[in-house]
Amino acid sequence: MYLTQLDIRQVRNLHDVKIKPGKRCTYIYGDNASGKTSVLEAIYLLSVARSFRTTHIKHVISHNQPALQVFARIQNENDQAAVGLERSLQKTRIRINGSDVKQVAELSSLLPVQIINPDVHKLLEQGPKYRRQFIDWGVFHVEHGFLQAWQQYYRVLKQRNAALRKKQNKQAITLWDEQLIQFAKTITLARENYLSKFVPIFNQYVLKLMGLEVEIKYQRGWNKEMSFTDTLVASFEKDSMKRFTSFGPHRADLEMWHQGVQVQNSFSRGQQKLLVCAMRLAQINHLKKEKNQQSVLLVDDLAAELDIKHRQSLIDLLVDTEAQLFLTATEQNSFVLPPEIESKMFHVEHGTLKEVVQ
Repeated sequence: MYLTQLDIRQVRNLHDVKIKPGKRCTYIYGDNASGKTSVLEAIYLLSVARSFRTTHIKHVISHNQPALQVFARIQNENDQAAVGLERSLQKTRIRINGSDVKQVAELSSLLPVQIINPDVHKLLEQGPKYRRQFIDWGVFHVEHGFLQAWQQYYRVLKQRNAALRKKQNKQAITLWDEQLIQFAKTITLARENYLSKFVPIFNQYVLKLMGLEVEIKYQRGWNKEMSFTDTLVASFEKDSMKRFTSFGPHRADLEMWHQGVQVQNSFSRGQQKLLVCAMRLAQINHLKKEKNQQSVLLVDDLAAELDIKHRQSLIDLLVDTEAQLFLTATEQNSFVLPPEIESKMFHVEHGTLKEVVQ
């Protein structure tokens, strides 16, 4: 799977961009604020209908414009797909092969996108929410039925928390427990099954990139010595006092340890970036193995906080994934791509992209 055409309209300073990306790699270089990161942002939008740079879509839509639009043609093994996204302040419109679709999940399933950027280390430093999202991206793409269970769990959790906030009686609150337990079991089992296959791949990448070992510990969101049923019973008074459900898959986390210390407290910024790169690479590799599905990998400013040796090692591993790469840099020759890789180069200036003949 790869993008054969990309049209971007009114995304930040990209007012009307049309390119045919390289089958394996598209290299975009230019000065800071020229628009190269916005190209990656547009592709990311086309996968998940939101930005990786801001939670406010008004900052992504070009100034004084009513909406942004992103369109792409996707080549699969045996067919093509045309996908489009239009976002305004009021609504989101998604089209696949000329038909409107309501679920962003349909876009994400068709176009799995990963990103590596200068802020990638924040996956380790920020709260458990972001690490849960990391796990769930991988599970969503390989485990049939996971999304439905995840959506149902959060629907029931919302109802239980509403009952707690309103200080309803115990029967009205625990009425939701049976469904919550059912969906929690499905989510937790899917996550644990996924991680059992993900971790060995991740370990290989960590060893190649960093020459060391990192231990992953999955915290499921409640005491591993207790069942979720017993946990809900034991925590009822606490939940009633705090007015929300204290334990469950919505509190899960992914911890990483090196020599008995969590990596957030022992690794440098550069090491953290390499570690998260290993996580992204492992997810792409795992998806390819399980579903024979390629990903699109967006890599923004790879040179940031990495020395030349680690930068080139990472490039080689990125290429080996066989994902379609979109790379940005400020300089034309920031790194070396294998000559056999089918690639295209573009220079961006003031929101305009021009192909550079290599």
